[in-house]
Amino acid sequence: MNVFRVKYFPTYFASRSFANLSDSIYSIAILWLIQTSTLDASMNGFVYAAISSAALCSIFFGPVVDRYAAATLAGIALLFQAVIVFTIPLIFSTDLFIIALIIGLVFIASLFSALYYPANNKLLTLLIHEPDQLQAANAAIGSSDQVINLIGYLAGGALIGWLGIQNAYLLSAALFLLAGVSFLGLLTKKTAQFQQEKNLPSSTHQSSIKERFSLYLSEIKAGFSFINQSRYLKIILPSTIISGAIIALLIIILPMIGEQYGSALYYSGLYVAFFIGFFIGAILSNALKAKGLYVAIAWLGNGLALVLFGLAPNWWLTATSLLLFGTCSGVMNVIQMSLIQVMTPAHLMGRVMATLSTVNNVATPIGSLIGGLLLLSFDVQSIIITSAIIFILLSGYLLSQSHFTQFDTDDAKQFKTSFDS
Repeated sequence: MNVFRVKYFPTYFASRSFANLSDSIYSIAILWLIQTSTLDASMNGFVYAAISSAALCSIFFGPVVDRYAAATLAGIALLFQAVIVFTIPLIFSTDLFIIALIIGLVFIASLFSALYYPANNKLLTLLIHEPDQLQAANAAIGSSDQVINLIGYLAGGALIGWLGIQNAYLLSAALFLLAGVSFLGLLTKKTAQFQQEKNLPSSTHQSSIKERFSLYLSEIKAGFSFINQSRYLKIILPSTIISGAIIALLIIILPMIGEQYGSALYYSGLYVAFFIGFFIGAILSNALKAKGLYVAIAWLGNGLALVLFGLAPNWWLTATSLLLFGTCSGVMNVIQMSLIQVMTPAHLMGRVMATLSTVNNVATPIGSLIGGLLLLSFDVQSIIITSAIIFILLSGYLLSQSHFTQFDTDDAKQFKTSFDS
């Protein structure tokens, strides 16, 4: 079945695309602005630490996402991001106080992003229910995300290089605004029926603040309880935590490489290579059964791609390595997301997705800070090769776990049934 024939999915797809395009332009603009203004790699470490530490707060938004309309929450989150992104170029200067203030604004914008993504994921499962359709939808979204990211990073690099940094921020803010209005105006009313069909609570009737807070904490714990009962998730989470720290380190390295080649276009080009690879991987995932084995193999591929990245003597080989890294990441992301969505009951989707986001990102701020400090003392090649070795070791661990490699959508559905009972 063509997933775009599912009612309301095209509207969801378009709204998400506007949001991703805006996020891509904003991401390249903020890191490039800090790198070129301060000429200090550790500053980018602080900025990315602010972004990633906000993601740790996703867990606190989980009960909110499960209780209220997902489309409304997503729209509100995007509108607040639009305001913050619009503000940054208006107040920017190289004064340390202003830079600290901007890092604070980046953190707040990332908090709204931490609300948006669990709400967005919850909304997809309200629109599409069948496992095969979910995998097809995730593949379509994964492919589109990378095309959008490609366009966003090219547009961001072009705007920065030709028209100036302020225009990049203005375009990003406008797209955030458009996506937010789209979610609020088009999706909220149309998805209200799905909220009712699932019998999801819309408000709490506790009589005191203490009781409400107690209920809120118990709802947060429900996400951890679900993860704790899944052997599959308990196997993979330690690896994703470590990998998150490594990827954070790599992200703050890329602006340095772009600056060495003298243009924001070289910097954005590296992201474009990754996005093209992710697009290819998302398409390839359609030909594969959703199974843990392919996730583990993709993890190994990521490690080998990083070896090439560390040894690459020029920009083209560096871009090629990121293309391969993106391909493996695309396969891994689509299959992993599909398995988690199939195994998670609808009434827990927001809390589980938010909890996973928090757990997966727990080491990311640390990786950003440590990465910034390591770059002051060690050469980039040594850091990348060490990261590659860690990825390869993690893939070996996953491949050694038979429960993980054999886990597929049938096992996911069986787990969901047993959990509900």
